[in-house]
Amino acid sequence: MARGEATRKQLLKEPDQFITFSGKLIAFGRSHFKIILISTGILFSLLLALVAARQISDRNENRASELVEKAVAKYSTALQETNPQTAYDRVKTDFTDLFDQYGSKNAAKIARVIYGDISYNAGDADTAIAMFTHALDDFNQSPAVKNIVLNGLAYAFVLKAEYPRSIHYFEMISIDSEKTMKSGALFNLAWLYEASGEKEKGEAMYQRLLAEFPESMYGDLVKEKVSG
Repeated sequence: MARGEATRKQLLKEPDQFITFSGKLIAFGRSHFKIILISTGILFSLLLALVAARQISDRNENRASELVEKAVAKYSTALQETNPQTAYDRVKTDFTDLFDQYGSKNAAKIARVIYGDISYNAGDADTAIAMFTHALDDFNQSPAVKNIVLNGLAYAFVLKAEYPRSIHYFEMISIDSEKTMKSGALFNLAWLYEASGEKEKGEAMYQRLLAEFPESMYGDLVKEKVSG
């Protein structure tokens, strides 16, 4: 985190007080990423979709579903024993083989979202971007999952310090009628706008977040920013 903070200081050239707060925002967003996914029901939805895929009378679809379940179980076990990077390394081949053999199956489409998140958590932004970009085509007609994928893309570009691209994907969520991930998008847009020198747009996002999502998990932190 210290190295990332130093990088932001160099790139953004903002006052230390703002950098400190922006760092808090980034840390908050990253540390709560899993909570955000769980709170939107996306993990549950993906599991349901995986179960549904297994009901299809297609031997390859069933096989793909089984491989996804095994890979996820392997990753979960590895996380209990080690760190996200090592756990990621342990399942790379499992997911790669799955995509090579059954890439067009519904289970593989679901797996790309899961693997994108796994890659992100391990700090591999490029793989996360590749997975989420593919998933964006897969779930373009599923608003809630699409927003999850857009959110993943935005976070991955933050990890690469490519802030304009992060803003692009968060903006896509913010203007959509689908509310999944929307409060988080507004929250992230606020500090990204400020970091880009667009202070008024940033403040507008904070105010919009408080107005549209008064019970948001970001509430206290945003109120601290607005009142400070």
